[in-house]
Amino acid sequence: MLDSLYKLPLFSSLLNLSPLFTPPPDTRTIIPVSQYQSQSSCPNPPSISCPFPPPREINTCCLNHPSGHFLQTQFWDSSPALGPNTSWTIHGLWPDLCAGGFDSFCDTSRSHSPSDMRTLLTSLLNSTHTTQHDLLDFMDTYWLSLDDQPQHLWAHEWNKHGTCISTLDPDCYAPSQEDPDLSVLDYFVHTTSLFRTLDTYTLLAEAGILPSRHQRYTLRELEDAIESSPHGYPVTFRCTHAGELNEIWYHFSVMGSLRNSYPRQEHENETHNQSPSSPLLDTSTVREIFIPTDPDGAKSNCPSQGIKYLPKDKNPDGHRPGPSPSHTTSTATSTSIPTSAPFTGKGHLAIHILDDTSSSPPNEPPQTQNILSLSDELPSTQRGCLIRLGQWYVSGTCATFKAQPDIVDPGHARLFSLSSSYSPCVFSGRTGKLECTKSTTVQSIFSSDHENPHVLSYQNRTTFYADHVPRRFDKVDIYADDGDGERSVQLEIHWVAV
Repeated sequence: MLDSLYKLPLFSSLLNLSPLFTPPPDTRTIIPVSQYQSQSSCPNPPSISCPFPPPREINTCCLNHPSGHFLQTQFWDSSPALGPNTSWTIHGLWPDLCAGGFDSFCDTSRSHSPSDMRTLLTSLLNSTHTTQHDLLDFMDTYWLSLDDQPQHLWAHEWNKHGTCISTLDPDCYAPSQEDPDLSVLDYFVHTTSLFRTLDTYTLLAEAGILPSRHQRYTLRELEDAIESSPHGYPVTFRCTHAGELNEIWYHFSVMGSLRNSYPRQEHENETHNQSPSSPLLDTSTVREIFIPTDPDGAKSNCPSQGIKYLPKDKNPDGHRPGPSPSHTTSTATSTSIPTSAPFTGKGHLAIHILDDTSSSPPNEPPQTQNILSLSDELPSTQRGCLIRLGQWYVSGTCATFKAQPDIVDPGHARLFSLSSSYSPCVFSGRTGKLECTKSTTVQSIFSSDHENPHVLSYQNRTTFYADHVPRRFDKVDIYADDGDGERSVQLEIHWVAV
């Protein structure tokens, strides 16, 4: 899958991203895409994304901006097993912001439902290629989801991440390319074509790292295996809380645009050469477009040692086994007490102050007793909670929020949306503050901190800001940034299950 990922993921709350650059706001001009409807106005040779220093003018049809750092993300699902035993599978292609973090769900008008995705791709392939089956057959084998409905994952990845790729904006296409959904085809062609050049299983196997129920690996061994391979650049490994390897993120800059991944017989400005019979790009073309680069601050959450790289659990006939022990449910005779993970179901959102240079007035202690249903004593840093409009309050009753998981795309972390009794919650792109109002039409996507899963994270950051600590009856707005240093109160938002 960035006012958004984490308006979803929302790349990881788990991550502390270091800006690669902060371009001065007065040194560049973003040229509206409506001025460029073909690649004829793009430079030749093309420009690489995330240039430093940034150019004074940026044509977002020619240069992927502001999201120019791309991640090709892959899954290793061992139980239940997905895909061939000797291959990882596709998660997605994610455009991250050059300065760290990421956007998501950037254009809901171009979203597609899972039920339409296969039909849409088939129609696009029929109109652009003489061979329609190569792409969909490959996706059916290597782009899978745990619910056995891969089109759910396909639609989600496009809606969340594909719509944030600036060079795939419909206005960037030449007038002769009238179908606005050609950008959808381009997204899936580039994602699958790039994945075909990144055989993670083989790269690890050539370094002696193979799936095993008994062997354990260090993070350094995994990282060295990829960095010493033909890929030659650092990657980001991800693990489950049990230390099981389950994901890898490759990092790339992109040369030029990601348009025109179909025959050029009618399109003079086509730049990517491939056979009209197949939509999949050859290896040399892929390597001209995707240039490996260092991670944008994304960090592994795997332990330094004792990492499990488990074989895929499949029966001898290749079918999935029954439910694994980790997914069994307790019976009526079970005496275990179920516990819910943080940010599941319903809960309060408690405020913990990290740094405050605008202290509360004397003789006016914060009122926090209303969120003490699960504890007899509050941490000294806890002051109040969020009420249903998304504001910080220290008096009265805390609102109950519902956390709705993003089941299809675990992304940089387990992702979820939040809503109060009024509406979904969003960090407004207009005001910058957290709002949960009836007028809200989109949701922000959140995650939790990987070290403390009770702490809320948004766009890979767990620190939020306010102008001041509320007095007794104040309702104070919460922001995702410090307003260029003008918001003096730094805080965290903690989940308290109810």
